[in-house]
Amino acid sequence: MSHDKPAATRGQTSDLFGRGMIFVVVWAMQMVVATVVSPVLAHVLPIFEFGKLASAIALYQMLIVLAVFGLDQALEMQRVEDQIDPRRARGLLAAGVLFAFVVAAGAWLTAVWWAPALGFDGPGGLVTMTMLWTAPGAAVLMVLSMLQAEDRLLKFCVISLISTVGSQAAGLAFLLLVDRSAVVFAWGGVCAQVAALLLGLLWTRPRWVGIADTTTIRRALSLGIPLVLASMAQFVLTAGDRFAILRWFGPSEVARYQVAFVIGDVMALLIIFTSRAWLPRLKSIVDQRERWQVISEARDGVYRLLGWALLGVTVSSPVLLRVFAPASFRPDSLVPVVYLVGLSAIPIAAVAASSQLLITVRSSRPLAWSALAAVLVKIVATVALIQTLELPGVALATLLAFFAQAWVLRRAVSRREALLRSRRSTLIFLAGMVLLAGVSVLLPQDFGWNIGRFVFSLACLPPFFYCLIQLQRGDAPVKRTRRPVRANSYR
Repeated sequence: MSHDKPAATRGQTSDLFGRGMIFVVVWAMQMVVATVVSPVLAHVLPIFEFGKLASAIALYQMLIVLAVFGLDQALEMQRVEDQIDPRRARGLLAAGVLFAFVVAAGAWLTAVWWAPALGFDGPGGLVTMTMLWTAPGAAVLMVLSMLQAEDRLLKFCVISLISTVGSQAAGLAFLLLVDRSAVVFAWGGVCAQVAALLLGLLWTRPRWVGIADTTTIRRALSLGIPLVLASMAQFVLTAGDRFAILRWFGPSEVARYQVAFVIGDVMALLIIFTSRAWLPRLKSIVDQRERWQVISEARDGVYRLLGWALLGVTVSSPVLLRVFAPASFRPDSLVPVVYLVGLSAIPIAAVAASSQLLITVRSSRPLAWSALAAVLVKIVATVALIQTLELPGVALATLLAFFAQAWVLRRAVSRREALLRSRRSTLIFLAGMVLLAGVSVLLPQDFGWNIGRFVFSLACLPPFFYCLIQLQRGDAPVKRTRRPVRANSYR
């Protein structure tokens, strides 16, 4: 397996925030494109159609978790472990692609029973389009995992951009040229995902006889099954509330929540993509003590970046909401939702650090248990808050659930590794940013104030990029070694 980075530096903090960040940016293109396209869809589609599309996207996110089944991350671990001989990884890739299409077909055949229960009209139309989108989309994720594990950056970028930018661009073209409906927009996603998959299969060359390699598949499933349970719980935490809002308040409120969520979720998605992109690089660090030290340093670096990002996004949210949505969405009332959704990125960063350690040592069961605890908190909190606080209550329930997940995972990691706490200065800085962002929610939203808000948010960009450059150089304050809370035995 060829890598452009020397083995001695690959996976170190400077590498994670250097070349590793390029993979993060490419993974994040789906978020960037969705952020750009979302206001266009909000203005072009009727609010009822936009709400239906948001519900279909939530369905897609749920199904793709089942279609991938955690095999994408198992594939990465397998490929990094087998640095010279890729045959087992290529066989696992073939099994993953086949499984994705089987799951999508099974979901379509049974849609007559579950689709109405989720608020859809029936198994046809948008539901069918979602199935056609899911199968190649999940297979593309497997392909991207293979390319990332092999550090083939250029081909990874091409496939990812076709899958993400191509999907949105084709959907918008169909929308403007054919008909302004959610179904027509979904056709664009189908076409782009199929094109990305065909090119990806050509470059990764799955080993189809590897489908019979039951030993490798069983080992992958032992890691993947807890991951799929954790991912399903993640879906409930971040996307499942669309169904609750759909049942409680209807498609129009789903559309309003979706707009606020897209803005506030930018930071959380960056954390998720960062964790996703860094896994093979962290796995390449053989010594587990050193790996945990690097993960801890990277987590604290992410906290510093999050502080500036949370402040900038929250302060500018009244302006962004007015850009993203027409007046009928009542954007002034959505600012607290943006803040609460953005705040969730902090416990998500803690969850990501713990998850990275556990996945690289193929210990994924704690992820499933922590996710289950988070789902229970989410359900109870949503039921308790949704009628009194409405949309902010849904966002608050999500925040509480992620804090619960972070706490459970922290306990699990502390039993396995020496627990490295964040530096006090980092936590004080982050708390100050959270407080400032919260205060900004209470400020007026008239024209003059909004101009000031936007200018202030732009002023947050230089310190954000300064922190990023420090991390890329490896000379940020978090680089210094800290004393572990309790030195457990390493296994």
